[in-house]
Amino acid sequence: MKRLFLLLLLLGASGASALSPVPPKVPPQTEATPRPALMLIEADIHDMDGFRAYTQAIIPIVQRFGGTYVVMRGERQDLEGDWGTTRVVISRWPSMDAARAFWFSPEYQQAIKLRADTGTFRVTLLETAP
Repeated sequence: MKRLFLLLLLLGASGASALSPVPPKVPPQTEATPRPALMLIEADIHDMDGFRAYTQAIIPIVQRFGGTYVVMRGERQDLEGDWGTTRVVISRWPSMDAARAFWFSPEYQQAIKLRADTGTFRVTLLETAP
C-alpha cells in the first residue's frame, strides 16, 4: 500500500488520473468540425513508365490540397483473396471537401490525362469514423 501511495505521489495528479478506469473526456464532434477522409485507389497498371509520369505530376498537387499518402509503396501481404497484381494507394485528406477540391481541380484534371491507357483504376473516397 505504501508503494502504491509513493507511485501515485511520484506520478502526480495527471498520472493518477491515467490509472483511473474513467476514460478521458473527448470533445464531441460537431458539424463545424469535418472528419478526415481517405481516398482509396486500386490500380492494375499495364504501362509503368506512363504511370510514373502521372505520379510525379500529381504528388505536388496532392500536397497543395492538403493530402498525404498513407500507403503508396512498401511491403504488402495478402491475407485473404486473390489480389493478383492490384496495387493499392491510400491518401489522407483533411476532409471530404478537401479531397473533392483536389479531384475536380483544373490542375488534377490536366494531370489525370497522363494516366490514360496506363491501366485500370477504381477510386473511392471514404469519410473516417468519428
